[in-house]
Amino acid sequence: MILVRFTCFRSLLLPATCLLASSLAAQTSLDSTRQLNEVTVRGYESNRSVMETAASVGLLTSRELNQRFNLPTLVPAMNTLPGVRMDERSPGSYRLSIRGSLIRSPFGVRNVKTYWNEIPLTDAGGNTPLNALDVRSLGRVEVLKGPSGSLYGANTGGTVLFSGLSVPAGKNAVEASAFAGSYGALGYALTAQTGKNNAAMSVSYNHQQSNGYRVNSGMGRDNLSLVSTFQVSPKRSVSVLGFYSDLHYQTPGGLNATQFKADPRQARPATPTLPGSVEQKAAIYQKTGFLGISQQYRFNENWQNTTVLYGSLTDFANPFISNYEKRADQGIGGRTITRWRHGSDRVAMNLTFGGEYQQNFTVDRNWGNKRGVPDTLQTDDELRARQSVLFVQEEIALPSGLIITLGISRNDMRYGFTRFSSRPVVNQKRNFTPVWLPRVAILQKLSDQFSAFGSISTGYSAPTTQEVRPSEATFNTTLNPERGISYEIGLKGRFLQNRLQADVSAYQFNLRETIVRRSAASGAEYFVNAGRTNQRGIETYLAYDLPLKIADVRLYNSLTMTKYRYLDYKQGTVDVSGKKVPGVAPVTNVSGVDFQTRFGLYLNANFQFLTPFALDDANAVKSMPTRILAGTLGYRKTLGKEIAKTRLLLDAYLSGDNLLNQAYSLGYDLNAFGGRYYNVAPGRSILFGIKLQVVIN
Repeated sequence: MILVRFTCFRSLLLPATCLLASSLAAQTSLDSTRQLNEVTVRGYESNRSVMETAASVGLLTSRELNQRFNLPTLVPAMNTLPGVRMDERSPGSYRLSIRGSLIRSPFGVRNVKTYWNEIPLTDAGGNTPLNALDVRSLGRVEVLKGPSGSLYGANTGGTVLFSGLSVPAGKNAVEASAFAGSYGALGYALTAQTGKNNAAMSVSYNHQQSNGYRVNSGMGRDNLSLVSTFQVSPKRSVSVLGFYSDLHYQTPGGLNATQFKADPRQARPATPTLPGSVEQKAAIYQKTGFLGISQQYRFNENWQNTTVLYGSLTDFANPFISNYEKRADQGIGGRTITRWRHGSDRVAMNLTFGGEYQQNFTVDRNWGNKRGVPDTLQTDDELRARQSVLFVQEEIALPSGLIITLGISRNDMRYGFTRFSSRPVVNQKRNFTPVWLPRVAILQKLSDQFSAFGSISTGYSAPTTQEVRPSEATFNTTLNPERGISYEIGLKGRFLQNRLQADVSAYQFNLRETIVRRSAASGAEYFVNAGRTNQRGIETYLAYDLPLKIADVRLYNSLTMTKYRYLDYKQGTVDVSGKKVPGVAPVTNVSGVDFQTRFGLYLNANFQFLTPFALDDANAVKSMPTRILAGTLGYRKTLGKEIAKTRLLLDAYLSGDNLLNQAYSLGYDLNAFGGRYYNVAPGRSILFGIKLQVVIN
């Protein structure tokens, strides 16, 4: 169910081989040494190098995802990218922010559009089951920072393109791995791949479990993913793609400052009026499945089309402090992209146009929660979400090195709501006025190693299903979409024979009708619009590859500096205009080193520092400074000589996280009722793992 793009436009290779090399770009072999500056950017259909892409793009290959940290979570790798912040409030509970704050996200991922192998992972209602993915089944992540609605539909934060594992061309490979560590961490995985006979297939199974650092914070996940492509004819290839995830994790709940100081590992305790997390067996149970078929057709050297149809199913249950929610969600949709290469020998032009349609039908019921068992029915609702996007983009490359990108999309979002538990039955609708989202971007190559770019883009984000129908169990017909406009400039350089990478960008995003979260005494949330915000930031990324004879060494630094302010916003009679937007650190700095010797020994070390930031709109409470040191020491080597065209590769490692044993929250609850801001992250943790891969040529 993945929309796979045919990006090797000029290639004379078989389309199936080209398709996999493009949409599944990062090699999975343990001795991969591919560098980020060599990777083709697929965002905005540019299919160009980073130096020729007129946007701020963060790239993570298999090396950064599965070798740098060797931890079974996306969090540390994503947090090395400037402008990107990922939280894990408890194991399995992810939040993601791109150039924004998390004031909309008590849990989950919102205001960001995501794709898994190019299929919309974000559903028609704006929600993203990011925790259904397993980092071990990913080969690449591409993050487009800033509004990207001109091609990908409604968002104000950015777009994330996830890709599965790539298949070694002309080879068969099997990899088995296992790990065990602190707080009951345990996992194993098996991946089988084949890339022969005009077909390519990758099947991956991953298991992960943990007892958790806090009381009532255990988790378990099983993930199965499939990527298969078949060459039907010289012009046509067909892909069958999908994944299934069975996830459960306990939710310990937020603590106030007194509780945090007394015992940071405790779950949310009971109060005189409400039971605690342990008593109510608070947890999330989520089963998610995606399946789809994609056809790639190349009419000739200048015309090609990719079309995908897909479906999704989600079974969700959440015993919570105040209620017990059960939700069943069905999603269908499709996306089609047509590309036309035209122009002349001197002026290259590429036109991209198409559309995307998604529809979700959700049955959502709430009961009372009697110690983890559904009790009296409270609400019985049906929610229908429909979203459509039409887009067109023209890219013009001039002989002077000037590349101009012009894009625009039309976005339409509609909700329908029925409450059967009311008498008479209540039917409501919320149709948002269709909006046009333009984007203009210009890049000038000043030399082969240096370029400058600028862009103006519009952002739009309608309320998600979890915001129009939040856990407070009302249907909010007054919540308005967020709207804004972003201005960005940047420089990109590759110096010293491409050993030094330097990227710098600055942006200003003016956002109005900002959606923020509020919570009731029970912990149930609801959402309101909060006037306007002014969001300014500077992002830099530096990396240097040391030319040593005995080892490959990379030093890198990621720096994000922000100034986010409310412009005009009142909470009742209290005016918080001029206050800092909560959840955004003024300074985030991440530094690291990757050291790999020729004889197989390697060391990866990473240190991240966040300055304190506001936890509420009034800026009365601030977070603690965050200082996190992580590292991996391992040995990666081909064992023996190749026998009968077969190679055996070994990777054994010891990883550590929070090595300074700092007490901190990896995900605060912002504007939390009763000051329950704190979700304490694990203390010092150690993980031992081993990977064994067999490759047959």
